[in-house]
Amino acid sequence: MDNQPLLSVLMPVFNSELFVAEAIESILSQTFNDFEFLILDDASTDNSFKITKDFESKDSRIKVYQNEKNLGVVESRNKLINLSKGKYIAWIDSDDIAIKNRFEKQINFLETHPAIGLVGAWLIKCDKFCNPQQIWPMETDPEKLQVDLFFHSPFSTVVMIRRSDLPDKLYDSRFPVAEDYDLYCRIAEKSGVANLGLPLLKFRENYKSLSHTTKVMEDRSSLVIKEHAERLGITLDEKDIKNFRKIVTRSRIDIDDINHIEKSLSLLKNLLLENDRFDKTAVTEVIQEYWFETCRKSTHNGLKVLSIFFSSPLFCKKISLKDNCRLFVRALIRF
Repeated sequence: MDNQPLLSVLMPVFNSELFVAEAIESILSQTFNDFEFLILDDASTDNSFKITKDFESKDSRIKVYQNEKNLGVVESRNKLINLSKGKYIAWIDSDDIAIKNRFEKQINFLETHPAIGLVGAWLIKCDKFCNPQQIWPMETDPEKLQVDLFFHSPFSTVVMIRRSDLPDKLYDSRFPVAEDYDLYCRIAEKSGVANLGLPLLKFRENYKSLSHTTKVMEDRSSLVIKEHAERLGITLDEKDIKNFRKIVTRSRIDIDDINHIEKSLSLLKNLLLENDRFDKTAVTEVIQEYWFETCRKSTHNGLKVLSIFFSSPLFCKKISLKDNCRLFVRALIRF
């Protein structure tokens, strides 16, 4: 019998001397412990490699590797996957902290849901000192997640992946800062995806420099959506994809954009309803959610936004009293 671990925990590291020890300790203190822990230092210029080697000397589950030169996120992640052996793969960023029962919860879910190839969870957003600021919830319905992928990545950094559901091509270097999004789409095209409705990771949001590469993120995310749709036999125009991205990235939406977004949402809704792989109830509800979000971000235009929202064919299901009041009050005060 081989000693293949059930789980491979993978951590790419680059110049993370301030946080990497805390990240490693959060893995070693997990309630589930049948794992190998592979760490790849991407030619750090600080003390990160030394810190990780110190941990390696104390725990046989840890194996530390180092790139001779900086290869970047995509190549480092692919290298770690190819070095790993576990049935499941879990990522941990070198500046994040895993909640103690993270692995236990995600493995139990994947073991009991064989049709699911990827499972994420909610996050606890923290400052750089890891002081909690708020919980970041994610959609948990697997059918709705399939629709969400046409707008953004509905998964956080706390994903666990079933190795057998990984595509032949792993992370794609064409998608810098959106390589996760692309991979998740390709997994979702072949298997089910899900999120657990509880926070399993502390995430240092403000510390991550990649969060500020907005232009690159937008360009690459739009291409991810386009190619994802094409692989599913769905043709989307560039302007429609841009409209989808406006909903999730803009804090305000101009009145002139509402009609264009409504047309794009209507087009997507019809295309997905015609495609047997998508659950019709999920399509209708998710598209209405994005329509609500569009109008919520347009309430600075006044009460006419309420008429636009409720008179649209995209409004198909009664919304909650809370959302009703929120939309009305925001429109009333032109917030």
